[in-house]
Amino acid sequence: MGRVAPVVMRQIDTNDLVDSLDVNVIAESLDLDALVDRLDLDELVKHLDVNMIANRLDLDALLGRMDVNMIAERLDMDLLIDRLDVNMIAERLDMAKLTAGATQDVAASGLDLVRRQIMRIDATVDGVTGRILHRKPGSRPVAPPELIDRDDVLDSNEDPRRLQRRDVSGHYAGPVTRGIGIFGDLVAVAGLQAVLAWFALVVFGVVFDVDEPGWGRWLALVALGSVFFAWFWIPIALFGRTVAMAVLGIAVVRRDGGIVDARRAFVRALFFPVSLIVPLCFIGLVVGKERRAFHDVVAGTTVVYDWGGRDAQQPVTIRQQLSARVRLRSEEA
Repeated sequence: MGRVAPVVMRQIDTNDLVDSLDVNVIAESLDLDALVDRLDLDELVKHLDVNMIANRLDLDALLGRMDVNMIAERLDMDLLIDRLDVNMIAERLDMAKLTAGATQDVAASGLDLVRRQIMRIDATVDGVTGRILHRKPGSRPVAPPELIDRDDVLDSNEDPRRLQRRDVSGHYAGPVTRGIGIFGDLVAVAGLQAVLAWFALVVFGVVFDVDEPGWGRWLALVALGSVFFAWFWIPIALFGRTVAMAVLGIAVVRRDGGIVDARRAFVRALFFPVSLIVPLCFIGLVVGKERRAFHDVVAGTTVVYDWGGRDAQQPVTIRQQLSARVRLRSEEA
């Protein structure tokens, strides 16, 4: 039989055999329930290549043949809702994280709105200054060399229907933004010094029962200088910005756009009082091409817009809006 079987199998035409089979008769004679009972589904699933099946499925065609309305009509939403365990869902939701995320988004949006309006004033001041100085459009660099990665200067002759915000991340910070930042830092330093002075009075007067010594004023002056210097040196050396600068979305960088180091931050803080004593030292913020004050020039630094992970979006200036409206009316006429 071992020799005869191969010869017989070679003589059988498999295609003719399959064609002669009556599939309907076979299907009618099959006991499907008994077949399903004998199938080991777990073993069958182990042999299935799910990735291959997913790749061969035409999901677009499958979704196209689905009658969504019929499925929706057959769903018993009341029964579905009744079977939902709302308490379990509520326990698994981290409401603290959801609330914190929503609060942060609202705060960031409000802060960005204020920043954009200040930047809009910066752009207006820059436009007025350029007209007074007869400065050609595009003659002033918009950012330090290392921070220019694309040509994102807004064209004033752009289609008036397409005017929109532009990202000015890394561009030189305007005089209004920097002025508000300096004022905010000075107020913070004065407040911190007042708290320290009150604490010193408590320590000397209450704890040690000592009246203010004659050198108390000199001590207060030295303390004020120390607080002032530390405020404008340490945060910039560590983070590239003070507290007020962080709120306004600006940062100190090297003149070429690189990260400022502790030495440059030290020199900048050391000469910053000179700029405060001689206000003319801030004229560079308005008329200078790189918008650098005296202490920036000495330290080799500059200040740029930096909103962290978000784009520093400056709205369209008033002058550009008016020019766009004039052009639009002339085109319609």
